[in-house]
Amino acid sequence: MKKSVVDKQKYKGEPLINKIPSQTNHDNISNEEKLRLIDQTGLLKKVKIREQELIKQKQHVTTTSEYIWQAIFLSIPFGFLMATFDVTVKVQYSEPWNYPGLVVKCAKSAPALAPLIYITNRHKSKRVTQALMSVGSALVGSFLMYTLRHSPSLGQMMRAPGLATVWVYFIIQLELIPAVLTLALVASYYYFGLAK
Repeated sequence: MKKSVVDKQKYKGEPLINKIPSQTNHDNISNEEKLRLIDQTGLLKKVKIREQELIKQKQHVTTTSEYIWQAIFLSIPFGFLMATFDVTVKVQYSEPWNYPGLVVKCAKSAPALAPLIYITNRHKSKRVTQALMSVGSALVGSFLMYTLRHSPSLGQMMRAPGLATVWVYFIIQLELIPAVLTLALVASYYYFGLAK
């Protein structure tokens, strides 16, 4: 009991961090010698070569064939989306539909969507393309809202699946701010322009 009181008094003012022993150089090799050994083994050269390889990989340029494959693989789900919208319109008007018809509609619409997807996907990072897709999104979305509100016939509603598919595609490809702005523009057109 007395020993712990003595220890407390002895180390009272000294912080605990000072009680940790400092590390010393146990290998007795100078830093210059360590650098010479690393340089002699070629480790630094290998690291620099690997860094250059990683930089080249980041600067990979997408080829035309890659854009074509992207267009093909993106047109398939958007073709199914269009076919699904088509089935939705048919169900709304109690028209008959079947699964083979759904697949046929997808097969017909995917090649029609592929050129649009190829062009916009290839140039989507350019400001001009973003501006054109923003205008297209606002126009297509507004026309879709107009069609849904003022064209109740089946013939007029059959254009809604294509408009909805193109509108969804434009919104997906746009950057966040233009996408939100065009959605707000279409929503304000629907609320203020068509609600009358």
